[in-house]
Amino acid sequence: MSVGRLWRTVRHLTAEQWVFRLVCRGQRLVMRHHPEFSRQRIDRAAQKLPLAEPSSDEAVAIAEIVLQLQTAVHGDSFEGATAGRFTLLNRDYDFGSVEQVSWRGEFHEGNNPLRRMNLAYMGYAVPLLARGRAEDLSAIRALVESLDRQNAWSSPGVFRDVWNAYTASHRLINLLSALALYRKAGGPADPAAETVLLEHARFCAAFIRANLERDLQYNHLMKNYVALSAYAGMCASVPPALGLLEAAVPKSIRQNVLTDGGQAERCPMYHVLSMLDVRVLAASGLFPHAWQPALDETVSRMSAALPVMTLADGEIALMNDSWVGEAPRADSVADTTATPPVTRLPETGYVRLGQGGDSVVFDCGPCGPDDNPGHAHADFLSVEATADGKRFLVDTGVPTYTAGDDRNSSRSAAAHNGPRLVGAEPIEFWKSFRVGRRGYAGALDVASPDGAFVAAGWQSGYAHLGVDVRRAVCLWPGKGVLIADLWRGALSKPETGFLIPSEWDVVSGTTFRQGELDLSVRALAGTLSPPRDAAHWYRFGVERTACRLSVSPETMDAAARAAVFFSWSADAAVPGADVLDRLFDDLAAAIPTAG
Repeated sequence: MSVGRLWRTVRHLTAEQWVFRLVCRGQRLVMRHHPEFSRQRIDRAAQKLPLAEPSSDEAVAIAEIVLQLQTAVHGDSFEGATAGRFTLLNRDYDFGSVEQVSWRGEFHEGNNPLRRMNLAYMGYAVPLLARGRAEDLSAIRALVESLDRQNAWSSPGVFRDVWNAYTASHRLINLLSALALYRKAGGPADPAAETVLLEHARFCAAFIRANLERDLQYNHLMKNYVALSAYAGMCASVPPALGLLEAAVPKSIRQNVLTDGGQAERCPMYHVLSMLDVRVLAASGLFPHAWQPALDETVSRMSAALPVMTLADGEIALMNDSWVGEAPRADSVADTTATPPVTRLPETGYVRLGQGGDSVVFDCGPCGPDDNPGHAHADFLSVEATADGKRFLVDTGVPTYTAGDDRNSSRSAAAHNGPRLVGAEPIEFWKSFRVGRRGYAGALDVASPDGAFVAAGWQSGYAHLGVDVRRAVCLWPGKGVLIADLWRGALSKPETGFLIPSEWDVVSGTTFRQGELDLSVRALAGTLSPPRDAAHWYRFGVERTACRLSVSPETMDAAARAAVFFSWSADAAVPGADVLDRLFDDLAAAIPTAG
């Protein structure tokens, strides 16, 4: 353990996070070493809560939102749950039957429990019980009972996965939503099975209340509050133990949702998930005078912000820890069709250029909140882009959350479509979610070349090496995209890289084709390398082939310049030297406006 790296990591924590790191770890130690006493304590707290009523209007409204999420996550795979078959983050598991499900088995994820957590979320129960079939309810009852039997609190790691407060939050919401949909569908009454689910949800509520993730905060703590709000919303009145929600929820929303409507962790995927969480809070009907105006305004802001992080194919850009399939499509939860040609989220740090099927999402903002940047990638000044609705610049995505080479590589600057220094990183990553030294990024104001939409930004990730890095992106709709990079200072191996997915066939070293569309790539400043084999992960853990292009910039004095023009129209005019010179002059002279 490097003491310096540890200090660079923890010095950003707030006083509240420090206090609750000690409190939460202490509680987990007590639960692990005194499991019977601890379960009895939680059970006594649970008995003081009323059972939720999943037939209420609030329950059905919440359930409809949750169904949209779980349908996106599970597709048709939920049908296998009754036979002990599950698809967890794109990997199939067949236990043979419900009775043989092994909650603490091998899930092919090393030191990260995300697939085990997903099994214990029980999201598959939502579309399953929405069918209103008695045999499905019996299967979910058996799974809940199996989960309780196999996950004694003395089991190593149980508080990292099955009985993690984040997991319990998901499970509570999913079980109650599943029951609400089952009753709405007219499923045959089974009081014994329904009581098992209701009592387990009540125990989860008491467990979450006693183990709020105030050490991590952000989306984890917000999910805790959303679960408890869903529970309270399905009760006749707010239980006294959950009265803290009235003040805690608005505070959590202020932490998670920035003034421009973006999600604080700067992950487009978590933005969609958080939008749904806010909608669940609104559907709960709690504290209408204190919550409702702010919730409505928050949903509106987040809905307006989402298109800025969405490409013309209707899906999110995969910046930071984002992938497709963990949330509904962006265009299914917000109107992404009427986006102006240039839209900006100045605090979140994204800019979108687009018209019709041509679009660029440009990241020129912070990697995340300083006190919890765990989902950050080194994607400063990176871009994703479409031509005629086809994505031609893609992010590497997320192969795993497990600490190691694959996680480190996917978070590195080399994995993204941004300017970098070979052999150096703008962010100091370690383990799965730790960040030590980190750079920052912000916007720049530069003039638009004729007929183009433009965005520009700077990043300070290499300032500790004496290097300033800037980029401008210009889109000529229907024609092409120009990306110009400028490095200044003590230069050492500057480079720009671009990742093109295998849906584009290589026609030649600089020309690609998908269907009837040809994509031409030209280096206007610097030297373009031949394409080399690469990979990306559009969905979590699912490797897809790609090719990577690298550009070595031209250098002069203490500066280096690279410019690459991607065009998909025969009449696209290649930007001339005068356009490039003005653009680089503007980049050099621009004063940072944020960061």
